[in-house]
Formats: sequence, C-alpha cells, structure tokens
Amino acid sequence: MNVIKNFSLVFLLIGLLLVTSCSVSQTSLQVLVPAEISVSQEIKHVGIINRSLPAKKSKFVNILEGFVSGETIMGDHIGSGYCLGGLAETLNNSPRFSAVIIQGEGLKGTGTRTFPPPLSWERAVQICKKYRIDALISLETFDSNIDIRIDKRMIKKTVKDKETKEKIKIKVPRYYAELYIDVSSGWKIYEPHNKSVVDANVYSDRKVWNTVGDTKKEARRKLPRKREAINLAGHFSGIQYGARISPTWINVSRTYYTKGCLEFKEAFRYIKTGNWEEAVSIWKTVLENPDKKIAGRAAFNIAVAAEVRGDLQEAYRWADRAYTRYGNKAAYRYMRTLSLRIEESKRLDEQLKI
Repeated sequence: MNVIKNFSLVFLLIGLLLVTSCSVSQTSLQVLVPAEISVSQEIKHVGIINRSLPAKKSKFVNILEGFVSGETIMGDHIGSGYCLGGLAETLNNSPRFSAVIIQGEGLKGTGTRTFPPPLSWERAVQICKKYRIDALISLETFDSNIDIRIDKRMIKKTVKDKETKEKIKIKVPRYYAELYIDVSSGWKIYEPHNKSVVDANVYSDRKVWNTVGDTKKEARRKLPRKREAINLAGHFSGIQYGARISPTWINVSRTYYTKGCLEFKEAFRYIKTGNWEEAVSIWKTVLENPDKKIAGRAAFNIAVAAEVRGDLQEAYRWADRAYTRYGNKAAYRYMRTLSLRIEESKRLDEQLKI
C-alpha cells in the first residue's frame, strides 16, 4: 500500500503549492493499482476459509485469557468473520478474482497468532472440487489486543464571573481518551493443482480512536465499543490482504487551475457539468497566451483531463509540455506521478492477462 500513500503525499504537496499561488479546484477519480504480488493466472475463482478459530479443547483457554486481558469474549471469533468479509468484498470488486466464503467445513486452528499445521493437500483438493474453485485462501490466524488510555489535562476556559459578570479565565479538567487496537491476521493461499502454497503472509495493523470529554465517563462513552472496534479492524485487515493479492480500485484527487484568465472560469463551468472535452478545447486556446504562467496552467489542466479519461501517455506529454515549455513546477511533480502510473499499468496488464 505504499503506492497509495505516495499518490496521496505527492498530490497533497502539489495541492498546497498550487493553493499558495492561485485559485484551484480538485476532481476525484478511481485508479486501479496493481497487487503487491502476482498470483498465477490459473487462479481465478477462490474460496475463503477460516482456520483461525480454536478447536473445542482450546476454547476454554481463550475465554479465560479474555477475562484476564479484558478483551471482548468471542470478539476475535466474530472479528475474524469480518476479516473474511473484507477480503471477499475486495476480491469481488476487483477485475481479477471471484470469491466465495466457505463455511461449515469444520476447519480449526490455534485461536492465537501461531499458525496451525498446513492443510493437507487431500483436504484442499476435496474442498476445491466441492465448491468448483481454483484455490483456497485461508485465514490461518486472527488475534486482536485492545487498550484504552484516558489522560486528564487542565485547560484554560473563559467563563463569566457570577458576581462581577466579567469574563475570567479558569482552569478546568479535560479528559482525552484513546482506544488502541492491534490486529494480526495470518493468511495462506493453497493451490491444489500444483500442490503449492502461493503466499503466506501476516498482516499487522494498529487502529486508534480519539475522543475528548469534560468527564472521564463522557470521554470513554464516545469511544466505539470494543466489539465494534475489533470488527472494524478485522474488516480493514481483510481489505488490506485483498490489495496484496489483487489489483484494487482506490480514489485519488487531482488538482487543476480554475483562475488566471476569463477562459479558466468558462472551462470550470463545463467541468462542473462533466464536459471535460469542451474544457480542453477552451484551455487549448489559452496555450498561446503571452503570459507563460497562464499558458502553463492551461497545459497542466489538459494533462489532468487526459488522465481523467484514462490516457496516461497523453497526460504525461502535456505535463511535460507544461514544465519544459512553460516552467510550471507543479507539472514536474505530476510527471513523476504519471510515470509511476504508467509503469504500474504494465504490471496491471500482466496481472489481468487472461
């Protein structure tokens, strides 16, 4: 997921730079990013199973640990289900896989962060034939740890004195509550045809919720319930693993210029109605403007319009023109982002090849 973070950081910097120099606006678009790893093209239909739940003889120990640690009883049991759901949702929303959650096969694990013994190939083949799937994606482990911290701080508050009716500053307590949840999910992909484990990965993540209250009780009440926090974190963990093995759609923002001359205002009205083609026609008339700064903004906008319609090579050419011919510095950073997207499109072609 570093790619997503890089996109966001680059365009945040571009946006800040543009805002300081002129009036701008933003448009959002969906971008398909490649998976972290490439899975064999022979695997298209997958089944998702849960092997993270403990066997009956281990349940009592897990429940006892829940009492001692303060964790929600059976929280991980339900949270692991949300984890499966997050993965299935991600895979079915991608153009790469179709996925089904398989239940009722009696597959058990350790109930801890320790991986269970590998699933036998005989059992894997049996399940794949039964559900007509190419591979099994197994949630081998799922574990969460929750911690709540509440800090008391004295802050200054302006109030009206009851006697003098004048405004005075007093110190009052303020309570800051934080809920931390660490989730660890361990995955394996079993491919019975070649009797190979395609991937074995552990995803760990921490999610944090912050609230403020005038009393400790109020601050804590505003936090999500432990069960809800585990479910949300589990769902997100499944989504993250989906992004590891399958191309996924993400939303990104693109900044473009809306002021500089009258033509920019006119083009902006067309963009509001979704008519990017007419906006591009208007921006092209600005390219010969004697003010290179304004012409560069027009070239930059044309680059954004090309990316919006999915033509990355054309977008790069216009961004290059905006920088080399007109000296638009934001276009140079945009070129780097477009270059990255062009390289990723090659990986996408390989991952989506039928």
